[in-house]
Amino acid sequence: MAQMNRNVNLEEIDADALFGIDALKNQTILQKIVFFGSVIAGVLLNVLLPLFFETPRIICILIFMALLMVGVAIGCNYTEDMTYGKYLYYFFFKPSTPLYFRSTEDAKKIRESAKQLQMEEEMLLRKKQQADPKAQRKLLIKVIAFVVILSILIGAVFVAGHIKDKRNLHHRVEEITEVVDE
Repeated sequence: MAQMNRNVNLEEIDADALFGIDALKNQTILQKIVFFGSVIAGVLLNVLLPLFFETPRIICILIFMALLMVGVAIGCNYTEDMTYGKYLYYFFFKPSTPLYFRSTEDAKKIRESAKQLQMEEEMLLRKKQQADPKAQRKLLIKVIAFVVILSILIGAVFVAGHIKDKRNLHHRVEEITEVVDE
């Protein structure tokens, strides 16, 4: 039996892609319905048209390929937010839209956000350090008291059950004397 030797890293496998096909990644429900519906419809037409309508095989294959192309164009994704049909439209017609953006690499803003994050971390650390020790002691005493009372109650239930079991006899054997007639 032939074996395939493949070098596959688990980090490179995208679990979101169906059957490992990247084009089937990030599909919406409608895209899945269109893709699989067109494939199923193409296969059914390819099989049923020659059987019932005696359609020539070349026409059946062309219908199957057309349905498959529609399914791929609408149901498969070229990138995360662009289907193959949209990609082909942009590729052939080259629509242009102006793009206005503001640089996100402003060093001053990055430093300010880093200082703000550092201040927030310091405040959280101070809050943890300033926890009231008296309140912590009271809480600890309450927890210990609850555990002790609960264990006493559970022990009392077991002791009461054991005492009750000693009084409750399941079997009673009475002394039987036989009288023999002579």
